[in-house]
Amino acid sequence: MKFRIALALIGCVSLSACVTSDPNHTIAYQSPPRSLYRPLRRVPPHHTTQAFAPRRPTLPPVDAWPPASGHIDQRWRTIVIHHSATERGSAATFDRFHRSKGWDELGYHFVIGNGSETPDGLIEVGPRWNKQKHGAHCKTPNQYFNEHGIGICLVGDFTKHPPTARQMASLARLVKYLQYACHIPTSAITTHGLVNPKTKCPGSKFSLGALRARLAGPASASSMR
Repeated sequence: MKFRIALALIGCVSLSACVTSDPNHTIAYQSPPRSLYRPLRRVPPHHTTQAFAPRRPTLPPVDAWPPASGHIDQRWRTIVIHHSATERGSAATFDRFHRSKGWDELGYHFVIGNGSETPDGLIEVGPRWNKQKHGAHCKTPNQYFNEHGIGICLVGDFTKHPPTARQMASLARLVKYLQYACHIPTSAITTHGLVNPKTKCPGSKFSLGALRARLAGPASASSMR
């Protein structure tokens, strides 16, 4: 039996082997040798090899905590760490408190929960970050740290105890993202108390050195998620 070949010459080892002098351009169909049948090697997902595994980024993805518009302003130059000085709290609670003081909304850009009102280590994004709006968390004479500083508040009183392990892990992830997205060096990460010595925020139990050591270490797989 003869089959008319339209576009592809199936089963042919080479084009020259399939050319005939038949004026109707037909060839006799022959099954290709079995040696040409080489089944694809399937790699089970749980046995993915290095060759097939995608490369992980060395830093968190740039879309980890994007603002609502998706555009990050170029104003950000520093990151200021705070504590709430309360044992309970959340972005919603602090927003109500700040509004009661006559502020327009939550003064921080991010809040990290301690398990009291939100899950331990949960990162809440405030409206100021979504709007890429100046902060209201670190008053100074020239307002530099409100105009150019990203305010992060960890729920807890760190004059009495340190942050939880999950809070510190989340803080490191968030700060790494902000450094990557806003080109902020580790030397520009500070605390409220270092900027304004009149306050004890974020408390003596918070270690900026420990945070900087985390940032200097290699990025773990968990920090990429």
